[in-house]
Amino acid sequence: MKEKRVIPPSNATLINGVHRPEYIVLHENVILKEKIGQGAFGEVCIGKLKTKTGELDVAVKRAKEGHTKKSQVVAFIREAKIMRRLDHPNIVRMYGVATQEEPIMIILELAANGSLKGYYKKNENVTVETKLNFAVDACRGMCYLSLEQIIHRDLAARNCLLGSNYEVKISDFGLSVADKRELRLNKLHKVPVRWLAPETIAQGVFTTKTDVWSFGVLLWEIFANCRSDPFPGETNQQAMILIGSKTPPMEPPQGSPPIIKTVMDLCFVKVGRNLSNHLKRIDSVQEQRSDFTNLLHVLSPNEAPPTVAPKTSATDLRAKAKFSDTGFDEIRSSRNTEAKASVKR
Repeated sequence: MKEKRVIPPSNATLINGVHRPEYIVLHENVILKEKIGQGAFGEVCIGKLKTKTGELDVAVKRAKEGHTKKSQVVAFIREAKIMRRLDHPNIVRMYGVATQEEPIMIILELAANGSLKGYYKKNENVTVETKLNFAVDACRGMCYLSLEQIIHRDLAARNCLLGSNYEVKISDFGLSVADKRELRLNKLHKVPVRWLAPETIAQGVFTTKTDVWSFGVLLWEIFANCRSDPFPGETNQQAMILIGSKTPPMEPPQGSPPIIKTVMDLCFVKVGRNLSNHLKRIDSVQEQRSDFTNLLHVLSPNEAPPTVAPKTSATDLRAKAKFSDTGFDEIRSSRNTEAKASVKR
């Protein structure tokens, strides 16, 4: 009998190897280069991913090393779990995750032309045609997400990147939720209030229709050349009052084509004040506000909405899930060994 190889540090003995899925990336295959962004989760770096056919330019989102809380790890893996199911030219693609040691990383498509906001900083005279293309691209991506039953929750110019053909790609799914009709939070903490729908501010409700509201704000950013955050000159508190009381809460920037006014008004539908019951009011606004399929039809009348794969049952989804429900247990087990093992005492 051949001697079994001991796998440190668990002293486990390899019995039968287990196939490692392609989306699980080894840290040794990720080459990190310059840092291009940072947030509460950690940082984003430009890098390269070693593949069977060569090296691929990528962006790497990695969690803070050493003192990552379990809740942060769970959120990080939940984001990867959502991104892994997405396949659309106006959504940033995920290539894989590296979870077998710290820092855990999500390996993403590198947007060749940087961020939307960065583009406006470099280009002062952006044509109306280009801005309309940005708007249609973003709408395509959000239409796809809504049909995939994903609520983005953080749609804004800061989370839009540009691909090799200057097409908009929606990114940053750290706050997103999947396969829920709505999400209700008892308390909003550190939220981007200037992009929030009135029902989100009042009741903590997030749906694909609250994403529609945020899309209306994104249109304002696109046609304002991303010069400032929405509601310039107003405090967050003043912006919240305008969102809740003014109809519409904002007008398109000067020089915007009439179609942008039309679409923004469709995004900014608010419930009538004659409905006293909060739940009825929220249901009413969900019915009255346009969905992304309709918005795409207005912006690009001859374009069909994106197609998505048929939804499977909840039982099938659980059976086929590649990540555990929490994500943390899988990270813990994958760090120990990639094999079925017996412990050698």
